[in-house]
Amino acid sequence: MEIGIYCSSIRPHLWVDLYKTLSTNNANFNLCISGPYPPISTLPGNVKYIQTNVKPPQCNFIAANNTEGDYIFNVPDDITLNPGCLDNLLKTVRSEKNVITTPKYKGRESQYQLVTELACTRADNTAQFIPINFPIPVCTLMRRKDFDSIGIDKSFLATFWDQDMSFEFVSRGGKCILSENSFIKDIQGPETSTLGILALNNEDYFWRFVDMWTDNRKTLRTKRKVPIDPLVYNDTVLTVSQGPKTLTVSRGIPLPRWD
Repeated sequence: MEIGIYCSSIRPHLWVDLYKTLSTNNANFNLCISGPYPPISTLPGNVKYIQTNVKPPQCNFIAANNTEGDYIFNVPDDITLNPGCLDNLLKTVRSEKNVITTPKYKGRESQYQLVTELACTRADNTAQFIPINFPIPVCTLMRRKDFDSIGIDKSFLATFWDQDMSFEFVSRGGKCILSENSFIKDIQGPETSTLGILALNNEDYFWRFVDMWTDNRKTLRTKRKVPIDPLVYNDTVLTVSQGPKTLTVSRGIPLPRWD
């Protein structure tokens, strides 16, 4: 197997569509999905499911460590990719030694700006952002050795841990390239509490991602404010979430519960 693809389980009814789009490539791949929601149909031979109730970043970490291949690629289970996407990404990451690559996200105006303040929080209804000279990834194809070297910071509750990894890769002298012929689309959206997911995303995004990579949300840092404290694959990785498990301030919002 050449590419190990990893994913957390949220929407098993969409796995067939995801698998079909992954199969429109010449590159060999294997897929591991980890999380609380089991498959609803028989899985192909190159797909594995691991049941766990830990938080989503740790589900992804578990899945990543149960794939094979020198290259590794993270996906949500609610997207589709254009035909040949994996082949294009693999060609890009093989083009240079110290490179990671990401597809274009249909629906996003720019992947070259870091939003530091939402429009809804400002009187002038305009978002604030910092231009950056590399793309913010949606999904990232990288060499496994780089994934193992960086790790997933255990402070993240749900999202943006992968962008954090990419920023760390660039801060260490690597290059992140947007693959011109690779696209992801059709993100379906959360099926749990919308307010809860937004609260999780905002806390992960602003407190754990943006604040680590900016000074006062005004200027971009060249190094992370605090070094990554990586998840560890140990005897309890399937049963106990490492790091924080809940929002710092929940405000009574219904949230997913993790072990």
